[in-house]
Amino acid sequence: LVASFKLSAQDSKFHLGIRFAPNIAFTRVEDVESGDRISYETEGAGVRYSAGLTGEYFIGKTFAVYSGIWYNVQKAGVKVSDESGTPKISGTSIHNLQYVQVPVGFKLVTDEVGTDIKLYFVVAGTLGLKINEKEKEWNTNEIKVGESDLKYRKPGAGNGYTYFDAGLLLTAGIEYKLSESNSLFVGLSYNRGLTEIQSKKGPFNTGQDAGDSFKVRAALLSLEVGIK
Repeated sequence: LVASFKLSAQDSKFHLGIRFAPNIAFTRVEDVESGDRISYETEGAGVRYSAGLTGEYFIGKTFAVYSGIWYNVQKAGVKVSDESGTPKISGTSIHNLQYVQVPVGFKLVTDEVGTDIKLYFVVAGTLGLKINEKEKEWNTNEIKVGESDLKYRKPGAGNGYTYFDAGLLLTAGIEYKLSESNSLFVGLSYNRGLTEIQSKKGPFNTGQDAGDSFKVRAALLSLEVGIK
């Protein structure tokens, strides 16, 4: 699953690698209107993945500017429970959101803590551009008489979530020297979404701005593995 190469010798300031990271994707849902008898909450976590290139430019022995370009898949799952009328309405929306994601930040690598072993830490911001939005599940228990009679409707293909996402990436891991020109790295990373990702329609289109009722942000806990 993981292969990589390095552009130049071990003492080069620039290191290029390939990273694969299965993740647990969380949907953080904030219910804005608490007294309207309509509640929105997360549908739960799901296993997704991220893969792509990493780049490091060292400006000292242990300190580097860190970036890359990744293909990232994350789950967006929201549930609604509406007790404002009779009968009670409940619904579930699950989408796969596919992003091209770019991290930009800094990396710290320690001196050897064991034979050919170093620790590393990354602090970075992430910018994501949505390239696809795939519906995995969407349902409510509303009885359909006509499309205009429904309170909750599908937002339309690709219209449930915004095209941009920004977050904070924190990573800690271990590098193991394989040869003079290659190292294996394994780490645990947490990417916390800072921006709201629901569109105005949102995953449940009610004809009103979804952000007035609930806000959706993402979070990813990943195990990253790669070679540089």
